[in-house]
Amino acid sequence: MEIEKSVLPIDAFTAYGDACFAHRSNNGEETLREHTERCQKYWTRMIKKKKLDPVFSEFEAVYLDGLGTEAKALFECMTANIVTLHDIGKVNPRYQKTKMGHAWHKEAMPDANIGSKHSILSSVFYLDHFIGKINTAFKEEQQITKEESDVLKNFAYIYSYIISRHHGSLGEFESYVNGLAGRQNDGENLGKRARNWFGFWKMEVMNQGAPAKYGANWKLIRNGLQKMNQGESRKAVYLYGMTRLLYSLLVASDYYATAEFMTGLEISDFGDVKDIDKISEVYEDGEILQKIRTYEKETYPMEESLLRETEDINVLRTEMFLDAEKALQAHPDQSLYYLEAPTGSGKSNTAFNLSFTMMRLDPELNKIFYIYPFNTLVEQNMSSIEKVFNNKEEVMSEVAVVNSLVPMKSQTEEEDWNKILLDRQFLNYPMILSTHVTLFRTLFGNKREDVFGFYQLSNSVIVLDEIQSYKNNIWSEIITFLKGFANLLHIKILIMSATLPNLELLTDNHSETVRLIENREKYFRHKQFTGRVTADYSLLKGKITMDDLVTHVLHHAIGKTKVLIEFLTKKSAQKCYTCIKSKTNKPVFLMTGDSSILERKNIIKKIEELPSAILVATEVVEAGVDIDMDIGYKDISGLDSEEQFMGRINRSGLRNGIAYFFDMDDASGIYKGDKRIEKEKTLANETIREYLTTKDFAAYYEKEIVPLLVKEGRKLNENNLEDFFCEGVGYLDMEKVSSRMRLIDDKRQVVSLYLGRVIHDENGKKLDGRSLWEQYKELLETNGMDYPERKVKLHDIRSKMNAFIYEFTNQIRFQEDEQIGDLYYIENGEEYFDENDILIYDMFRAQIA
Repeated sequence: MEIEKSVLPIDAFTAYGDACFAHRSNNGEETLREHTERCQKYWTRMIKKKKLDPVFSEFEAVYLDGLGTEAKALFECMTANIVTLHDIGKVNPRYQKTKMGHAWHKEAMPDANIGSKHSILSSVFYLDHFIGKINTAFKEEQQITKEESDVLKNFAYIYSYIISRHHGSLGEFESYVNGLAGRQNDGENLGKRARNWFGFWKMEVMNQGAPAKYGANWKLIRNGLQKMNQGESRKAVYLYGMTRLLYSLLVASDYYATAEFMTGLEISDFGDVKDIDKISEVYEDGEILQKIRTYEKETYPMEESLLRETEDINVLRTEMFLDAEKALQAHPDQSLYYLEAPTGSGKSNTAFNLSFTMMRLDPELNKIFYIYPFNTLVEQNMSSIEKVFNNKEEVMSEVAVVNSLVPMKSQTEEEDWNKILLDRQFLNYPMILSTHVTLFRTLFGNKREDVFGFYQLSNSVIVLDEIQSYKNNIWSEIITFLKGFANLLHIKILIMSATLPNLELLTDNHSETVRLIENREKYFRHKQFTGRVTADYSLLKGKITMDDLVTHVLHHAIGKTKVLIEFLTKKSAQKCYTCIKSKTNKPVFLMTGDSSILERKNIIKKIEELPSAILVATEVVEAGVDIDMDIGYKDISGLDSEEQFMGRINRSGLRNGIAYFFDMDDASGIYKGDKRIEKEKTLANETIREYLTTKDFAAYYEKEIVPLLVKEGRKLNENNLEDFFCEGVGYLDMEKVSSRMRLIDDKRQVVSLYLGRVIHDENGKKLDGRSLWEQYKELLETNGMDYPERKVKLHDIRSKMNAFIYEFTNQIRFQEDEQIGDLYYIENGEEYFDENDILIYDMFRAQIA
């Protein structure tokens, strides 16, 4: 299927392409024809460069199997010309007058409810044209059957819906259809008003007779979608994915075309990896890879008896690296791969190699996404990439971090604000490091900016780290979506974790997946991973008090010992920090979710340099914190968490590590809905302790957790899995999907305080928070700055300001010096920190009335 060949000129739809304007700038007006042709240029360019024709063919083969030649040709024409008709509603005389200053056909002005809107009018133009084509092909020319006509009409509604939303969020498809039928009680009923106005326009202005008749009956469309989906979650995901893909392409085309007219900037590079061999060559020339390849030639695979006795952890890392590479090379045609490897076994480096290997084996792949659960892990892996590639510019120029903490990347020496912003919005980078939250917004978010980069996922490699950190009550949905997207969009997905659940048990789509570590016991049962830390359950005889815990800690924190204590709540961590600090001369530190990445780095550096220390923390210490402690204490939660925590103890394997587990806070109240937190599934149960000892997490999930998730998904309630895919996904309820697939449900009412002070980064560089605040104010007050420059500069300065922003519940009382929006500024921020540079939360609590 070569969709670009079906793109038609605007003259095929209207005679007013040159009579109407689409945009204005200081340089003049852009006609509707000029804008449409620019959009078509980007539409076809992206389809070609992103190699999307096979994607459309895959969708057609799975979803439209059984349609005849004429029906498929019409379907392809409908798909291709979404872009051609997306702005045709700008022939609206009120749009021309209000937006373009162009008096034209005053007699055909729509009513005030429609006003200068154009998207809803464009969707009605689209429906009229293609419903008319379908009716003619069926009734008059008898080229298609009644069944084919029904299918094509369903897609005509879907495509018109995409057009109607190209300047807004993706709402509920049903609401759009009901609006066309006049069944929406929104006070305006734009859909029906648009149809009425279009009827007048077509007959009185265009002189083309009455518009095509169509019922806009949601019940019929819903039944048609149900018939096409046939109750298959795969088909529902395909329809959902194709809708998002076309929407993403349309919005991107519109943005690129508008930017070109406004600024002269033409986008020809969408951030693809152009030469994977060059990247691989630099990677292979690195010191680590040179040692691995030497080992591969001289030793690999090491004799099993010798491997069991080795005390060199790098030997195990190398063996795992080569085992995974070998397994991938033996299964190059699969889409989904699992990498299950112990904490500290070098997963990141193995993942780099696997992603490059995938691209060498499959020339169609052109982009890599490295996705991590936390921003700290993003930064940590960016540092790893810099080391692996020895910071060589030819590779690092292709790598970008996409999150709220890093300034937008400029890929040229000149600061072209338009290009910087477009590259960021549409993910125009060859290799991207980001977080789960960012990826899930791209996959499932219903806001327009969420979907900007969806088309970039096609023909990509996606590496997902620590998938067990997702809410397990949506694991079934996640794996079903990932499999569907992988097959439709030609994505290679690598899922990696130290505690990897068998997600295959949660889906009815049993497409083949590959476990890259075929002999997991070779690593998980090795003494370097299982014997490095001893778990002690002596404190788990019941609930423990803070006083008893502190007494136990201080009794064991003797001599040159580094101790880590992890709590489930920030409140308990703060209480423990205050208590221990008052009872010992040892250096004591506190790390919570409020600690910025910079503060965490500084704490880690101090602890590394000290002979002994105590670190009190929350779960933020479990991942992305490269720290090596002697003794650990942890409030029990899920088994994954316990394993991650133990990974912070005796990381070097050069001594004996011990982890004490205790029970203080109620985990079920914190991790609501997480089956792993139910008491009998935690270390309070001796059976669960055995899983931790043997590191048999696959058995833990298969026996203890997955059956609960399957049972929950089959319940006849709002969580029913089949209903979700049939009615939510299959009926294109974008809001419902977005809500269900949201990773973080944070309904807290919080207050954001900006504490002005001077801090230093890990290299000693000074950051002046008060100066940043003044720069921020000045930027907001500056007039005459173009939107792209303002947007980029605001993002970049806010990324620096994050080091000074702290969130509290709205219970606190404080006296701010200034306020901008929902951000409160306190100038004398130093007063709120102790001698260890730790925030004194009690100073805010003391002010509560």
